Amino acid sequence: MIKKQDRITFDMDGMTTIGKVRFRCRRVKYNGYEKFRLSANPPQEKRIDREFESEEQARSFFHRWQADNDPIGQGYRQTMTRLTQKQLQDATDAFDRLPEHSTLLELVKQYDLTKQTTLITLSDAWKEYRLFNIRTDENRDGSWVSKSTIIEQDFVFKTIIASLGSKIIKDICTEDLPNFWQSKKSDQTRLNHFKKIKSFFSWCLLKDYHFKDILALEKTPKVKRHALPQVLTLDQAKRLLEVSSRPKYQTLKPFVALCLFAGLRAGEIHAGWNKEDALKWEDFTLVPDGKEKPFLSLPFVGKMKSSRNVDLPPILVKILLKAKDDNLDVVPSKNGVNLWKKLRKESGLSSIKPNTLRHTAISFFYRHNPFTNEETLDESLMTKQFGNSEEVRDRHYKNVKGLTITDAKKYWNKLTALK
Repeated sequence: MIKKQDRITFDMDGMTTIGKVRFRCRRVKYNGYEKFRLSANPPQEKRIDREFESEEQARSFFHRWQADNDPIGQGYRQTMTRLTQKQLQDATDAFDRLPEHSTLLELVKQYDLTKQTTLITLSDAWKEYRLFNIRTDENRDGSWVSKSTIIEQDFVFKTIIASLGSKIIKDICTEDLPNFWQSKKSDQTRLNHFKKIKSFFSWCLLKDYHFKDILALEKTPKVKRHALPQVLTLDQAKRLLEVSSRPKYQTLKPFVALCLFAGLRAGEIHAGWNKEDALKWEDFTLVPDGKEKPFLSLPFVGKMKSSRNVDLPPILVKILLKAKDDNLDVVPSKNGVNLWKKLRKESGLSSIKPNTLRHTAISFFYRHNPFTNEETLDESLMTKQFGNSEEVRDRHYKNVKGLTITDAKKYWNKLTALK
């Protein structure tokens, strides 16, 4: 290759902590191709010998090297820019105030999103979110079906609206929210509140009421692993059924029986002790035509997010038919909460909850099928009956101690011997 040196285009002196360094740039031709060779011998460093396509590129390299090595420059660089001096100063001030691991471009994009958000208060957004979720004839996609679900949601947001209701959604930040679940006493309550609040703000993001998911990085509250559900013994179940047959508690007899023998969730029966939404006799088919079993059509959606028909075992049908003949309502029209509290106390079971009866029914069903009088386990029937999964039943009911198959047979066949 024939190389011909043409002429020196520039000489420039760079400064280092050791001293001056002479940079020389020559225009060199290789078989008709022109290059710009920049060379220098910095003390105590490797010789610099670089080629560039243009003199401008060579000068740019020199200025970058000088900015990195100038003991006075403190990292300042010379570069081509279309920014004015005032804009450069503003950019420098902005960089100095950037949060850690952030870039100026990210913050500008976030500002653009902020301008695009719809201005709406938390209170108004909650009203819209509530209407969006409550299932009605006009809103068949709503996921809140039962009265108790709506009551729970309203309870969670009552204090939030009282505190932040007038605040614009986009102005609410992560730090405004944790106390609304962290202040709760139990692990499960903290988790339930967190999930409902997070769901609301995720919806706000989809509606462009907020420009980011402000709870995305918030840790989900942990719930300690619970012991197996509380389950009544055969004697305790007999006692509860006996006391509920007494005149002052007989209005609760259908409720107690449905929990004990159909394994319904308490809320599926009384719907928050709301007379309008509670179960009624028209929901039952106690004397069906043909070979069909007596059943209940649940009008509410349980945890499995699907309605279901519940077959009624013979022991339960007998109790319900008598209650209907006695003109009792399925759920007391008034004073149900106080009656339930007194019934538990008089039965010596003050600590139990309504769903303890549900857990009892599932546990005994796990050991004896009241429809076939066999000990075979029918998982598909149990899913239909109780509205939970096989995994949940295995985890909670399979290993309940102290329940025998003999007790299970007595539970489903002889418990009504007591009036």
